[in-house]
Amino acid sequence: MAEGASGERQERVAQNVANDHLAHRGRGHPEGRRHRGKRDVDHRIERDHEDSGRADPPAHARILRSTTTVPDVLGWSILVAGALIGSVVAGVAGFGAGVILLPLIALTLGIRAAAPVLTVAMLLGNLSRIWWNRAEIDRSVTWRFLVGAVPATAVGAILYAGATSEHLRLIIGGFLVGAVPLRRLLQSRYLSVRLVHFPVIGVVFGLLSAIVVSTGPVLAPFYLSYGLRRSAYIATESVCALALHVTRGVVFTRYALLGADAVKVGLVLGAVMFGGAWIGRRLLDRMSDRVFLAVIEALLVVMGLQFLLLPR
Repeated sequence: MAEGASGERQERVAQNVANDHLAHRGRGHPEGRRHRGKRDVDHRIERDHEDSGRADPPAHARILRSTTTVPDVLGWSILVAGALIGSVVAGVAGFGAGVILLPLIALTLGIRAAAPVLTVAMLLGNLSRIWWNRAEIDRSVTWRFLVGAVPATAVGAILYAGATSEHLRLIIGGFLVGAVPLRRLLQSRYLSVRLVHFPVIGVVFGLLSAIVVSTGPVLAPFYLSYGLRRSAYIATESVCALALHVTRGVVFTRYALLGADAVKVGLVLGAVMFGGAWIGRRLLDRMSDRVFLAVIEALLVVMGLQFLLLPR
């Protein structure tokens, strides 16, 4: 035991001597001391970086990061075709673009990328419909709806950011499948909408739109029951939707869901939708109110079947 203790003391002494020698060299050579200090800092930074890389990221970071990637040629073809068709439909009926694009984006880019990409695309799509119908905006409906819808959309977008992909799939699919019977129920003669109702309507649909993005199929009966038709309905609905897309985009950016790739894909689709909205506007001018409402009914049936039968 004595020999072991003596050996340990000798090792400590030798280490102390070596340390003293290094310290003396540092004091004698300022330049060397500065370089050594820089190396020590660099080593500490490298160790910290390695430790952070090995550590598991927190759960919220794994959920919130953007997973959007640029699609391949086939994916682009599907998305561009869907954007063109959807924007023509929306130019006539006031909705349909988001409902058509939502499953296509989920199919090509994944369910978590659906809302961020669609937010950018629909923002441009709504701008185009506003431009072509700008003289018909009902401002009294617009500001009352947005009073409730904007804060509710911000809250809903935060909930979206923390939801799992499985929950998003169930919520989005369930909403769009149920939109058809719900709209027919709301369109009954017992539904009477006045201006005072729009702030409450805004709260409900602002919260819902943050998750499913396109609430047009179910929101349409409220605008129609109030008395908006054709260009007035298209323009007013588009202004309200635009404000919600902007709100949602700000929150998604804050939670790192709206990355560069999501913006890139969304901008391309939005540009396509601008042309489609012009085509829809030309068709709308040729339609009577009866045909216009019939198109809305047919679209709701088609969209409901789409989500029932097509896998995502």
